[in-house]
Amino acid sequence: MKRRDFIQVMLPIAGLPIVWPMWSFSKPLRKLGKSNYPVNFPDDGRVLVLVQCAGGNDGLNTIIPYTNDIYYHERPQLAIPKSETIQIANGLDLGFHGAMSGFKSLYDAGNLGIIQGVGYPNPDRSHFRSTDIWLTGSSSDAVGETGWLGRYFDMLCPDGEPCGTFGPPAIQIGLTSSLALLGRQQKGITLQNPVQFYDLVTRLGEGHDPQPGMIPATPAEHELEFLRNTEASAFQFAGEIIDAYQKNDNQVHYPNQSLATQLAIVARLIAGGLSTRIYIVSIRGFDTHANQANAHANLLGQLSTAIQLFQQELEIFGVADRVAGMCFSEFGRRVRGNASNGTDHGTAAPQFLFGNPVIGGVHGSHPDLANLENGDLKYQFDYRQIYASLLEQWLAGDANAILGENFSTLPLIDNTTSVGNPPAEIPNEFTLNQNYPNPFNPSTTIEYSLPEPADVKLEIVNSRGRRVAILVNERQDKGKYQLTWNANGYGSGTYFYRINAGSFQETRRMTLVK
Repeated sequence: MKRRDFIQVMLPIAGLPIVWPMWSFSKPLRKLGKSNYPVNFPDDGRVLVLVQCAGGNDGLNTIIPYTNDIYYHERPQLAIPKSETIQIANGLDLGFHGAMSGFKSLYDAGNLGIIQGVGYPNPDRSHFRSTDIWLTGSSSDAVGETGWLGRYFDMLCPDGEPCGTFGPPAIQIGLTSSLALLGRQQKGITLQNPVQFYDLVTRLGEGHDPQPGMIPATPAEHELEFLRNTEASAFQFAGEIIDAYQKNDNQVHYPNQSLATQLAIVARLIAGGLSTRIYIVSIRGFDTHANQANAHANLLGQLSTAIQLFQQELEIFGVADRVAGMCFSEFGRRVRGNASNGTDHGTAAPQFLFGNPVIGGVHGSHPDLANLENGDLKYQFDYRQIYASLLEQWLAGDANAILGENFSTLPLIDNTTSVGNPPAEIPNEFTLNQNYPNPFNPSTTIEYSLPEPADVKLEIVNSRGRRVAILVNERQDKGKYQLTWNANGYGSGTYFYRINAGSFQETRRMTLVK
């Protein structure tokens, strides 16, 4: 049985929080101001927010060619009159749907990019198949077993290496985990509400050992072990997530709508200091086969307003320069309206980027309505060109290796934006801080400071004085360091961690409780 299939079947039955496993850490997680990752994991504070518009958004009624007679001829009931559009810019002859005043504000501020005619060769009109294609970053004639972001994390975080400093590498707000995050080891957490998530994990932990144990020999042996690891991961990140969420209240008033609520959570987590690099949110309902006009207007209004408020709040929190976002949908709709005052599954459609780092404006030309392919719009940009651009220009990833082939990039990100952590504070003295949490299970964080370069040895010993682990044994520059010791496989009891750094020596006690 494939792990992906097993998870999709079992998790809703098990009633577990959908949390994906991490691994034990044996190297410094982070030296503030300089990355210590073995494969150059970016220590720049950058965040990518993905907004999935599920169902297939009608691009022609989103970015409207209000001077095109073919548009009005093919959609006598659905075409948006010029008077009801919001003109994007002088000379473009294009307008936003009238419900998208929020996007117009972002566009005028230079914080919205419109990428015209996005699709892929030999398009598939099945929701499920086309969504899989987008999430795996694959072609229509191949079935991808891993997600494009899963492969991104696989390359930056090899098995057994750290992947983040405070919080999980990826978070999806919702009920099910995105295929986009599936790699060799899933590196994301899916939750609906941080407080409910924390409460659930806490209740699971009362008198309960979340550590993997003996797994019965069954056909699903490996999958059951995966679920046990999944449960253990909840304990690792629940406290960090709730701490970040509770550091700030929302500073703008979001409407009581699904997407707005999701983005309100994301804004608080980013501002709260999580090092999470990817957030995924979604808005559903874009499969508008019948009576499209009102439903589509409502969806576009929700999308536009929620993202505008999200951007406004990021500015208030002072983190807007660190956050870029992308809206995507699995396909567009057909040019000709149908007999039910709706539109059927199509192919290419505009996609959107938003945020301070984005190069605003319209990328590419509006699709040619007189030059169709079986009644559908021809694509102008392969969707993987957007992925390649984000990977190389924003996420510091190897696009060719992750996507499996070379896709030309587009000028989508302005890398002159001020991004990253503030200059590292140089400590005045050697320190070894008390670990936290303490007592702990299964992992704990250790921090120390070096006022000057030194040969550092940091080790763990048990109550009998026997060394059980060496966490650091190398020469390090001056600065503040943080690492995590995962005590999987060790018995409960008292342990000591001690540091030797030049002439500085110190030992502290900690307690592992199982």
